Amino acid sequence: MSDASTLEAVKAAAGPIEAIGATYMLHPETFERTAANGYPHPFAGYFVGRGGVLGDAPAEVVTAVFQVFEPGAVTMFWEQGVAVHGARKGAELYSQQIDAWAQDHLKGVPNLERLVEIGQKLVAAAPTHGLPVFAGWKALPLPASTAGKALQLLITIRELRGGIHLAALTAAGLTPVESHMLNKGAEYCAMFGWPEPYPSVDHLKAKREEVEEITNQREADVWSAALTPAEAQELAGLSAAVLKACTS
Repeated sequence: MSDASTLEAVKAAAGPIEAIGATYMLHPETFERTAANGYPHPFAGYFVGRGGVLGDAPAEVVTAVFQVFEPGAVTMFWEQGVAVHGARKGAELYSQQIDAWAQDHLKGVPNLERLVEIGQKLVAAAPTHGLPVFAGWKALPLPASTAGKALQLLITIRELRGGIHLAALTAAGLTPVESHMLNKGAEYCAMFGWPEPYPSVDHLKAKREEVEEITNQREADVWSAALTPAEAQELAGLSAAVLKACTS
């Protein structure tokens, strides 16, 4: 079980770690490197880069683990991406892109070595059952540079929380569209490929809050099994520093 300090650290880190991953994944330089690697669309590189750790799985499997995306979009971009270099190579190229992007954007971030130390400790100890994308990223070798290691570890920790959260949403019976509407609304539904009309979700707000509480508590349990409360707080602070560097 986690203590209150670690739970607060998990809550504090959730936003920055989510934003760090999104900033890298949607950055114009990432899209440029994706095109340079031969992918016909940025999201072909995105899906095979993120999901390639699953191996040459059929699109139906990839859709299941990326459930917040509209299935037709996942199928289209996954098949486009796998056709270029295969699944595993796609993930390896994505890791190389992480390394290059991190070396460009995390210059001057203090204590990256410490972030790598704590991040490796957490990822190594975290269980993988029921978390296939996290398991795949956990098994993927880290880049050579300290900056690359730091960013890939944060992205891997992001997949840890993401897998926990998706399981909680599924258990609660919330559909992907309902989840987006409860999170950031119609704009997010459209961004993830879901067509209108979108449902009213006011009656589901309490269920959404319950899902968030379950996600935070389960992630805090994982952190507590690996880190001291002081290390958890440190990781949250270092994550915020990385986000500042990414977005400045």
